[in-house]
Formats: sequence, C-alpha cells, structure tokens
Amino acid sequence: MVVAGPAVGIAAASSPTRAVHHATTTVTIGEPLSPPEVPQQAVFIARELGYFAREHLNVKIDYMPNGLQSELGTTANSITIGMAGGSDSIEASAQGAPIHAVWVTYQKLDLVCIGGPKISTIKQLVGQNVGSTGAGGFSQTTMNACLTAGGVNPSQVNEITMTRAEFVPALATGRIQAAVFHADDAYTVLHQIKGAHVLDDEYKTLPNYWYGSLNVRDGYARTHPLVVEHAIAALMMADQWMSNPKNNAKFVDLAMKNTSETRGAVTTAIKFDRSIGLWNTSCAVSPASIAFTSHLLLAQKSITRVPTFAQVYDGKYCAAAAKMVG
Repeated sequence: MVVAGPAVGIAAASSPTRAVHHATTTVTIGEPLSPPEVPQQAVFIARELGYFAREHLNVKIDYMPNGLQSELGTTANSITIGMAGGSDSIEASAQGAPIHAVWVTYQKLDLVCIGGPKISTIKQLVGQNVGSTGAGGFSQTTMNACLTAGGVNPSQVNEITMTRAEFVPALATGRIQAAVFHADDAYTVLHQIKGAHVLDDEYKTLPNYWYGSLNVRDGYARTHPLVVEHAIAALMMADQWMSNPKNNAKFVDLAMKNTSETRGAVTTAIKFDRSIGLWNTSCAVSPASIAFTSHLLLAQKSITRVPTFAQVYDGKYCAAAAKMVG
C-alpha cells in the first residue's frame, strides 16, 4: 500500500525556481528490474547520496521483475511512481490507461543481443528458442528488434518466457539460443559462456528507440504535482552525478553493492552507458523517438493504434524539476 503525504505538506519557497517540502512525503518507486542492474541505478544513487532527502522525500523501492510490471503497478496505484521502458508507456497509453510518462529516464538502448555458442548470426536463430519475459513487455520488444535487424521475422523463432534472471543459465545450458542483455549482464555472459557471440548492439540498429520512462498515474500527478516534480529533480541530480567521470570510483562501489555484480561487469557497463549518453541529465525528449517506437510496436502488433505524443508524455513536471535543479 502506498503512503502518500497530503498535498498541503508541500509549498512553494520564496525562490520562483525552487519548491520546498515542509514535511517529508513517503512515496514508493517501482524499480523495473529485480535484481537491479547498472542502467537503473538512479533511484539507488538518489537515495544513498541524499538527493531524495534533500527533496524531503522518503522513498521506498518496490522491486519489479520488469518494466511492464512496474507500469501495471503504477496504473493500479500499488506504486506511486514507476520506472519502465518507453515501450511500456506507449502500450499503456494505447490501451487508454490513466497514466503518463513524465520524464525520459534513459535515452539510448544499452542492450546487447547475444547468441549462444552455436549462433554467430541472427539468421541462424530461425527455428530456435529465444528468451523473453513475456508478451507485450520490453524484453519481447527488444528481442523482436534484434531479430528484425537481422532479417528474421519474430514468428520464425520460438519465444520461451522466463524471468530476466534466468536468461544467463538458459543460454548456458542451451535451453535458449539468444536473449537480449543489459551491458553488465552482457559482460557476464560473454565471460561465462565460451563461444557466445554479440549479434546486435541495439543502440546502433535502433538509434531512435525510446528506452526508459518515468511514469505517474494522472490522478496522483494532478493532486501531488510537487511530489512528482521533486522526485524527478532528485533522479535528475543522480543522473548528472552518474554521468560525471569524476565520480567513477564511488559509482562503481555503490553499483557493485546495489547489483551484487562483479567489478568488471559494473565498470564495463558504466563506461559503456556513459559513452552512449544513456542517462538523461535534462528534460530532453524527442517526439520523433516516441513516434518511431510507437510505429515499431504497431508493426510488431504489440499495439493496435499509435497514440499521440500528448497521450504518452506530459513534460510540465520535468520542466518544473529542471528549474529546481538549475
């Protein structure tokens, strides 16, 4: 159950660019991966470095198995603010859910499509098993994107549904022949499974894909706008901190603690994510990116209609947060 402080607990400060909480508000943020990985570290960094506390927010993290479940939890009001994939936001909007994305949390796909020892090209996946976390989710969408990049129709493979944590052992045992991994997991896979091959770097083949979103139920955002703005501000400060190479040593240590991954995996993922400009340090959002992703989902039959930009994204909360951050 979400415990949300009353709207009257927040008031504007004397400065026109900063709103200040007079009482701490407790919110639940949906973390889209369990266990968490390097790309989604902002919520942990914001908590551990005191950015949430600075914004007078007491944040509880609700671990979700994937972005789709985070989106569903936000829609159902079981979590206050949900981190998810951009595709999840589009699918929710296309279905008329009372929810909007309020920030683009990460911009470029850090995903790597990897084939098992017997697979060196995407074409070889025809008739093979591939991993997915289920129909309509971000994992399925990005797996389909990998297949399409290699000229393979998703109908030509056998999709095996499992949790993301099962991808590595399933690939190692041959239960599946390919899956899409975040950069840190990709490092682990390539070092643990002899003969595994990188089939596709998705930030290259899908440069216009909308990767990550922060989502809030419309009713909550209307009644608690400053809570939403302060949450975005804290996460934006975390993204700025993560993007700064001067913070690398501490970032690696914190990410290792939060993910339980090896130093090699974390270090490689942070370097890779920084190099592609993964973390969004502003309110930058591309309507063309959202449109591209929407039409890709339509072609894959994940949605039956393309929602408008305004139906998917509401930028006023981020604009206010950016003024707070400065």
